[in-house]
Amino acid sequence: MTEPELPKTQLAAEDRRRAKRLAAFPVALALAAYVGQILTSSLITSQPLVLISLNATDPMLLLAANQSSAAAFLIVGSIRLFAPDLFLHQLGWEFGPATKTYLSNELGPQSALLRTIAALERWFPRVGWMLLFLIPGYPMCLLAGIARMRRVPFVIVNLAGTFSRLLLIYWVSSVFEGPVGMIVRFISRFSLPFTFAMVLLIMFQSRRSMNKSTES
Repeated sequence: MTEPELPKTQLAAEDRRRAKRLAAFPVALALAAYVGQILTSSLITSQPLVLISLNATDPMLLLAANQSSAAAFLIVGSIRLFAPDLFLHQLGWEFGPATKTYLSNELGPQSALLRTIAALERWFPRVGWMLLFLIPGYPMCLLAGIARMRRVPFVIVNLAGTFSRLLLIYWVSSVFEGPVGMIVRFISRFSLPFTFAMVLLIMFQSRRSMNKSTES
């Protein structure tokens, strides 16, 4: 499923421009997730599919599943979750280990993304396909590219894991329909305070990330 890693550890100026182009779409979707988080109270009952097209984190998926049909939820959720993954895989594939150097320069050596990749890569040679199935997120897709996992197995395992995750979330939302519905009604009822709280939370998270980058 994998090919030997590329030997490069640094990127030339042209390669950095190429890396930025590949990273642009995943970064844009990551920023869209912040927008979705802020607009949660406005979208959760009126436009739940728009909400998960912006922010497809597990809490948002759980809340939106309670407000959506199964087919629409699975289709929109799968597209949103898989959308950045080919770009991330290609980024890792093209630049190999140098991808980590690029990310370190862009995000800081102590970024959560790099720390997650470091924690996962020791296990990847043995159970990489299982990790990709279970947690097909940004770190895992980058690592799959760095480790030279071929495109077709990557797509199959990634989509299987993504679809299974969405099925599980939809099932949990159905089983706990009462409590989940209560949370949705609470968010809708206290829309303004909830939105204000989300803005404060995002500001806190952004400031914390900036401080870590500065310290590193």
